[in-house]
Amino acid sequence: MTTHVRRTSSGTTADPAAPADAPALRSDAARNRASILRAAGQAFGEGGTEVGVEEIAQRAGVGVGTLYRRFPTKESLIDAVVRELLGEVRDVARAALLEGAGTGFATFLRASAELQVSHRGCLARLWNDPAHDPLREEIESLIGALLDEARTAGTVRSDVVYEDVVVLLWSIRGVVESTASVAPDAWRRHIDMLLVAVRPDAPAPSHPPMTAGQLRAVLDARPPAPVQAGRD
Repeated sequence: MTTHVRRTSSGTTADPAAPADAPALRSDAARNRASILRAAGQAFGEGGTEVGVEEIAQRAGVGVGTLYRRFPTKESLIDAVVRELLGEVRDVARAALLEGAGTGFATFLRASAELQVSHRGCLARLWNDPAHDPLREEIESLIGALLDEARTAGTVRSDVVYEDVVVLLWSIRGVVESTASVAPDAWRRHIDMLLVAVRPDAPAPSHPPMTAGQLRAVLDARPPAPVQAGRD
């Protein structure tokens, strides 16, 4: 995970992945925060969110007290890691949209899958936590634009709808979580097969997609994000 900071006129730094109303940090505090998020993302990717904060602090090269000054609870740390991951998904969608020629859809699908692979310990939160809905809505808008461009360019079949893409993204999580420890590259073939299935010359699906209302009902039925108790 890459944490970017930008310098303000006062010499402090602002993290674009943090909430809009978050205060700017001093340079050293911003570096510590970036190191902690990077270490947490790596640790959660390898061992899930059960990894202890002591290990994360050690990986980050900071004391446990420094970690807790930035993230008072483990839950707030997990939330920040997921928010930053969603920010990276948004960024790859923006970059893919700049490609033109209808190729951005495939680029986004592969790049977002790679991000899920490297952060597999956080995937339960990625699409399911309502707290991140504003950022997810921005991603959804970009995906819609990528899909429109691909359909217009003829690189994706005309009957593929946004709800289909959501299901494709959900399926990537299942493949990643099921195969990572045995066949860590299995997701690549899964993406290949998904892209073949949406090509204009592929056979038409025999079943209709979910409706927008059905998708909303699925999202509204999401269980609350699991809470990590205290300062574990």
